[in-house]
Amino acid sequence: MSTQPVKPPYAVGGAYESLIETFRKTAEDADRNISLLPPPVLGCFTQPSGPATAEFKECFYLKNWPCRKLGGDKRLDIVVKALETFARPAWSLTKSTVYVNYFVVAGSEAELVQSLHYDFVQGGQDDHPFFHVQLTDELIPENDLRSAGFDLDLKPSAQANHCWVTTRIPTPDMTLASVLYCLVADHFGEGVFQQFAKDIDSVQERLPSPNFEATKKSLQKSMVHFKSSHWFAHMVGAAG
Repeated sequence: MSTQPVKPPYAVGGAYESLIETFRKTAEDADRNISLLPPPVLGCFTQPSGPATAEFKECFYLKNWPCRKLGGDKRLDIVVKALETFARPAWSLTKSTVYVNYFVVAGSEAELVQSLHYDFVQGGQDDHPFFHVQLTDELIPENDLRSAGFDLDLKPSAQANHCWVTTRIPTPDMTLASVLYCLVADHFGEGVFQQFAKDIDSVQERLPSPNFEATKKSLQKSMVHFKSSHWFAHMVGAAG
């Protein structure tokens, strides 16, 4: 299916530019490498299936990120692929999938050691928590890896990495901004993260946000219990 570029409203395009530039600056100030899938941010918005929808697609290659578990002869590389969908003309966020691949690198070889993706779909899906993360064995498509600057040889995993079940774990809103937020928290020191959290606060307010009214209503009914059932409240008949 062919796609064509689409120009987002200034508010939407500017928010995504600010998000990615803030993330890039944080990484580079910490002497870490980051490369992005071309084209520039505004060129990452496309119209895949008619004027009623638009998509944002971006791929980040995070090279040699801090990891206390690895010795000096190995490093951790991370690749993040985001695909977010909007309903036009309001440009409301209707779907978000963010894939994260973690690689242990030795020399010119990279081994996939952890793979997951975060999902959100407006209205929810039967039997799926409204926001959730799924542990998988999925490799981000190689053409996306290469376009983002990943130039390593992919090494077969030393241990079987098959996921036989499709466990979906409820999460908060883990759309792109939240995933980047957590990556900084996981891999950088307190001072770097505190500054990033401060810088990103106003940016998150400007990004299109998902609608999760059913989840909010469920939480309001039982505010002292933070149960996983709240994340299924969008389903007809689900307990709240």
